[in-house]
Amino acid sequence: MKLKRILLALALCLPLLAVAQDWNAPKYLKGACPLNEQGALIFHADYDVPGKSRVEIYQALKQYVETSVLKGENALKQCHIVEADEADGLLAARMEEYLYFKKNNWVTHRTRFFYELVYDIHDGGFSVEMRRMIYLYEEQETPNGEPQRYTAEEWISDKEALKKNGSLVRKTRKFRVFTIDRRDELFAGSAQAAGAKQ
Repeated sequence: MKLKRILLALALCLPLLAVAQDWNAPKYLKGACPLNEQGALIFHADYDVPGKSRVEIYQALKQYVETSVLKGENALKQCHIVEADEADGLLAARMEEYLYFKKNNWVTHRTRFFYELVYDIHDGGFSVEMRRMIYLYEEQETPNGEPQRYTAEEWISDKEALKKNGSLVRKTRKFRVFTIDRRDELFAGSAQAAGAKQ
């Protein structure tokens, strides 16, 4: 009987250990979220897609956005494409989704996450930007029961989210880390959908 209880306790702890976060991984530290000259935090990446035309890349990215991003597991119904110009190679979506910090049978800890995903597509490649990021921290997560609104610039930028010793500020680190992870997921998904060289 005692052994069963111990095994049950270990089984319940395994999911928590599996999602343990390495807050000090280099990809989350200095240089991960700098501001540009205009004071905006914009994630940007360029991809080469040899042998594909602008139209082919555009169609692949549009399908990816429509099926995997706008209808993603955590996407909210307000998500939509705001610009779709195949001739000019421009595709943009305005997103609202849940960004989960923790999700299991007992705990749901999340924020509503708003951002724009913008593609500039040309023959043989494309660039992608994630920008205008805003967090609306859920009412149940805040002491006064009111939603808290933060921009990426004031909440996860290098200037605001790093201590003098280079480590992450505890209050904002989950926002920064999970945003960077979401960016990586979106950019990698875009590259894979378009057939980009990685």
